Amino acid sequence: MSIRDGMTVKGRITLNDQHELTSGLFSNYASYVMQDDVIFAYFTVKEALTFAARLKLNCSEAEQNLRVAELLTDLGLDHC
Repeated sequence: MSIRDGMTVKGRITLNDQHELTSGLFSNYASYVMQDDVIFAYFTVKEALTFAARLKLNCSEAEQNLRVAELLTDLGLDHC
């Protein structure tokens, strides 16, 4: 899509077609981690998620570990 001078593009981004996405809401559910620079190729999935949790989550290590374990289960990767 090309935008010509004088044209405006408007829209809304929602989560599950219900919640309008704001920067605060986005930061609660997502983060950006550059894979080439931060997540090393030799990390396991669990190690990569734990590393990201340590960077992003502001809670105890025990809570971070629990959330990583829950995510691995949700993704069906807890058998690894």
